[in-house]
Amino acid sequence: MTPPASPNEAHVEHGFLAPKPEGVPVDHCFRCGVATPAGIGLCDEHNRGHLRGPSATQMHATIFGGIVAGVIGFLILANLAITSAGPFDSVVNTTSAGPDGAIMLSLTVTNEGESKGVADCRVTRDGVPRSDDYAFRMQPLAGGETVTLERAFAAPPVGSAGYDIGAVTILCT
Repeated sequence: MTPPASPNEAHVEHGFLAPKPEGVPVDHCFRCGVATPAGIGLCDEHNRGHLRGPSATQMHATIFGGIVAGVIGFLILANLAITSAGPFDSVVNTTSAGPDGAIMLSLTVTNEGESKGVADCRVTRDGVPRSDDYAFRMQPLAGGETVTLERAFAAPPVGSAGYDIGAVTILCT
């Protein structure tokens, strides 16, 4: 550090990021990169009307507005997709077991909603949901429609829980 030239003159050091004392703030043309006065987004060649560029607040507000509109649109579509069907009531009417561990079920599914929908159903062997439970998809049901089915279900894989005739359940969503 060099000492001041006179006792009244203080020496000031500037960091490499600090603006130079004789410096003037500038922006750059969005199209070609030429230096422009601060706050001007385009050079004279590309901005013949001498309009100021959008501020950072305007740009961020526009982006934020687009995100909010997109989220609202997504939520509206999701609501329409979800509320268009069901709920579905499902009941196991009768069960009978085969000698090999397979079972025959009579089940009833009712669309309790007002509009047509497709139910995804899952049959549990003993009332406890498992990853290897039998799952199937019903044909489309009109609002208020009830369907009774009879289905045969194969014996569960070796080493997994077998069917408990008194505890077999069906859940349709």
